[in-house]
Amino acid sequence: MGQRRVETFRLAVRFEKKVRQLLLAAEDGPLVEYAKLGDDAILSAPTPDHYLPLLYIIALRRKRDSTGFPVEGVDGGSVSMLAVQIG
Repeated sequence: MGQRRVETFRLAVRFEKKVRQLLLAAEDGPLVEYAKLGDDAILSAPTPDHYLPLLYIIALRRKRDSTGFPVEGVDGGSVSMLAVQIG
């Protein structure tokens, strides 16, 4: 499609990084109440429809499960492509 390179929004990169950190630390509370993480979270996930599946995944995680990220990065300037693998 487009021939122009879209500059990535720093807020999207910061929010994706914060989500990765919380997942690796198994700190689920802030992930559940992600709007409390500030403007980066609110602007990166303005509606919960694409964010809520992450909560189902972490709800199924067991203590012995590892967490990985087979796909990372931001597309189109603001769309996180982060894929989370548990187990």
